[in-house]
Amino acid sequence: MGSREGERPPTYGIPPASVRLARVLAAAALQQAERFFTGLRESRAEPRSHVKEVAAAEGDHALYVHMPFCHQPLCSFCSFVRYPFDPERSRRYLKALAVEAAWLASTAERVRVPLVYIGGGTPTVDVYGLAETIDVLRSYFGRGLAVSVEANPIDINDESVSVLRSAGVRRLSIGVQALTAERLRRLGRLSHTVEDAVRAVEAARGRFETLNIDMIWGATGDTRGTVYEEALRALRLGASQVTFYPLMPPPGRRRLMMIRGEGPWHPEEPGLYEAVLRAALEAGYQPATPWCMNRGSRLIDEYVVEYDRFLALGLSGIGRTRRYVYVNCFTPEGYMRMVERRGHAALLARRLSPVEDMLYYASAMAFGLRWCPAVLLERYGRLAAPLSATVQALLRMIGEERRGDCYRLTRTASLYTAHAVQRSLYMAVNGLREWGMAAGV
Repeated sequence: MGSREGERPPTYGIPPASVRLARVLAAAALQQAERFFTGLRESRAEPRSHVKEVAAAEGDHALYVHMPFCHQPLCSFCSFVRYPFDPERSRRYLKALAVEAAWLASTAERVRVPLVYIGGGTPTVDVYGLAETIDVLRSYFGRGLAVSVEANPIDINDESVSVLRSAGVRRLSIGVQALTAERLRRLGRLSHTVEDAVRAVEAARGRFETLNIDMIWGATGDTRGTVYEEALRALRLGASQVTFYPLMPPPGRRRLMMIRGEGPWHPEEPGLYEAVLRAALEAGYQPATPWCMNRGSRLIDEYVVEYDRFLALGLSGIGRTRRYVYVNCFTPEGYMRMVERRGHAALLARRLSPVEDMLYYASAMAFGLRWCPAVLLERYGRLAAPLSATVQALLRMIGEERRGDCYRLTRTASLYTAHAVQRSLYMAVNGLREWGMAAGV
């Protein structure tokens, strides 16, 4: 049963003390992450050191590939690096991407890549070019790649679905974002309509191993009732996953929103999260992350949950291998020049301190809704003992139970806290993207 417009549906209740704790942890995470990325902006990648670090990588790594071109008008809510689609510019970019893929495969020879996540931008803006790129990736990283692709609803129809299936795409994620014309307008998502979104889901449903749709919540004007109703409508479209992303504005946009009196945080944000969670559970979905509501699929929306090490191709791609983090340049022309000159486009790079590495690993573990003290202690030794003990005490206070070697995060308070911390980390990444695009590097 739904609720009447504007009515507050019953919630699962986040205790006020848990909300306060989540906000303290989120603020600390944002401060720590922004400090790291500020330092990273000042740490230019040294080409020979970069080659050495990538060559030393071994074992399983996910691969992120960035497609930066989008339909116009560009979405105002999006903080990813994106540029208006131009066919010739896109073709030149894809050629450079193939060159960088060849460099990466020959340099990271001891790495196995089970999964490639192709994000953007809008990868499906040129679906045939995308299929050719997937073939290139398979030629370098193996025919068994599990391929996940993001899509705009206006690109998805019977023809494009057939192309993507022929290319071996296993997981398709459609950026629906909102299911009312008014919310699309408020989000600045003007490239598709609600009818386009519904048609796209219908065209793709049942034709991929995993079909995900992305939704956004936390916009000005959202209420518990409207978020709950829209979440239910999204869940009832029949996708195997629905991922509900909170708005995550970078620093510049946060300042602008505050000047306009729009936030940046929604005044009912805990209640909105409760509404999303309630709708998902009532519709038969379970949280795979605080945002990804899943109904039996193995491939979920966030590769960082399964792979704490990942390589990157394309402009603005971020890689992490061992304790080394690198970021590619942010402009198409800069990317193409760098790849032509040296095979890769690493612009920034920095080694993580043991504490930074541990905090990242711990946050990814919690985002995957688990806490495994033995794993953390085995990996980081005595360094992890205070963090592990503190988190275990908090989980017991919330009422989480240990199952075997790990805690499984199932309580609303735990889910909300993991959401708040991860949002802070992603906002810090968005700050780096905002800087890179503004600097034109």
